[in-house]
Amino acid sequence: MGAGTAAAEAVTDRSRQTVTDDGWTLTITKSGENLDRWPSLAGSPVSREGFVSLKATAEITGNSGQRPTTGTIILGYQIGCAVDVSSGAVLGVGATLGASVGVSFTKPPGVTASVTPTIAVTIKPGTIETITLGTKPLTESRGSITAEQVQVKVDACAGPVSLRSFATAAISTPTADNNITVYGDAQQL
Repeated sequence: MGAGTAAAEAVTDRSRQTVTDDGWTLTITKSGENLDRWPSLAGSPVSREGFVSLKATAEITGNSGQRPTTGTIILGYQIGCAVDVSSGAVLGVGATLGASVGVSFTKPPGVTASVTPTIAVTIKPGTIETITLGTKPLTESRGSITAEQVQVKVDACAGPVSLRSFATAAISTPTADNNITVYGDAQQL
């Protein structure tokens, strides 16, 4: 890609709700999500870059009894890298005596010596990291977090990079603690 996409790619809005043991309805909604992919500013084949926008809204409704004493909204992404190459590569030269593959010189009486370049790459299985774009106390019956055009950059990843958004709402009352999370569709960065 030579530039960012013509329009950011929209991702489906999602919502979930639960009813607590003491009668409150807790709803979390993830909306307005989009991803705008860009080529890595560093020009590295193992780096990915993009900009994300996303909103989380939490609502507490129902029970007319005592309001929840505490609550929190969290908005973020899980980022998956297929192959971690952060340990880098080592280049060197190896020498052998005997049969080998590479550039070789034959010396009498039939002994072969060779010099071969060596490349050692340390690869690790893929990883999943969680990044938080925002955390907010939920002090009223409704609260939200909005993140617009936040840079997401992943380095030292060979292979695909996947993103999955999440929004979590948590409340606590004198008799119950509840949390609920909604996830976005996985998408490639």
